[in-house]
Amino acid sequence: MTEERTEQPQTYAEISKCLLETRAELDLFKKNHASLSVRIQKIITSFPLGLIIVNRDHQIEALNKRAVSSFNYLQEDLARKPVQVIFPELETLAVSAEPVRVTGRRKNGETFPCEICVNILEIKGQERYFVNVQDITERQRLEQLRKDLLAMVSHDIRQPLTAVRLVLDMVLKGFYGVMNPRGEKNVKTALSSIDYLIGLVKNLLDAEKIDSGIIEVIPAETTVGAIINKAIATADGAKQKASVTIETDFTNDVLVADEDRIVQVLINLISNAVKYSPDNGMVRVVAGLDGLNVKFRVIDQGPGIAQESHETIFDRYQQLEQHKSIKVEGFGLGLAICKAFVEKHGGRIWVESEVNRGATFCFTIPLSSD
Repeated sequence: MTEERTEQPQTYAEISKCLLETRAELDLFKKNHASLSVRIQKIITSFPLGLIIVNRDHQIEALNKRAVSSFNYLQEDLARKPVQVIFPELETLAVSAEPVRVTGRRKNGETFPCEICVNILEIKGQERYFVNVQDITERQRLEQLRKDLLAMVSHDIRQPLTAVRLVLDMVLKGFYGVMNPRGEKNVKTALSSIDYLIGLVKNLLDAEKIDSGIIEVIPAETTVGAIINKAIATADGAKQKASVTIETDFTNDVLVADEDRIVQVLINLISNAVKYSPDNGMVRVVAGLDGLNVKFRVIDQGPGIAQESHETIFDRYQQLEQHKSIKVEGFGLGLAICKAFVEKHGGRIWVESEVNRGATFCFTIPLSSD
């Protein structure tokens, strides 16, 4: 038989040592907890946006300095007050991943536009709304200035430019007499500059429509051939390098899309391809079925595009670094607008290119708009 062992009871010294160690751990925990609380309070206080803590009854419990400054209330003025005191039009708080635009009200009754983001966090076993607030008065003022500028560009600049272009075109066609070669060359240069400005105005207005979410896409039955022929007729007649040829290769499939918008995309891509092509170069426009889509490709013999720029080139106001021998003007809006029109159709656009090996701009459009 084995002899059973019995644990020896702890001595007073051992118990005393254990208690001291436990007390030391507890003191360290309290110290860390206090330090963490101070750090959290500092983070909330120095948070760059206004922060308001609201309980489940929609009563305000705390504000940081930024919120106090925005609403001109003291902490104690808003303690336990309904959140509607500072957001008069807000019926309820709802968690939102994206900012929600609301109206804020200061202590003196003045209202101002602001954006809020709402999250829920648990504090001491109870849920609280954490409301981030940003005063967007200045941003709204700048948005209005931008809209006013674009309205001015549309009315006060585009119409005179169109009128000037019409007169220059009549001069070039001999309506006012025969010109000498020098005069004809200068008028063509002026027409090219006018076309550039008209195109820039059009791009600015399209960019505004994209920002406002009012891009008009009206799908209707058309054909690949109709789209390409229409785009080629415009791009070939307006190309800046007469020596660059444009060739096509396409299947005449039927699709449902906004013909004018797709033509606009192609004109932009073809015009860019011509600009970047060498003298006596060639641009190819190829299109055909790709599954349930039509795939369009515009292929040039230009300087190519580095891999790291394949994504950013479609961002607004992005332009590639150009070789000193290439002089291409623009504001970097064209490709961003192309991307918006293609994606509005449910398609996608991309570029395949390497430096010094030309570029192929591709985009797909679904056969059906459903």
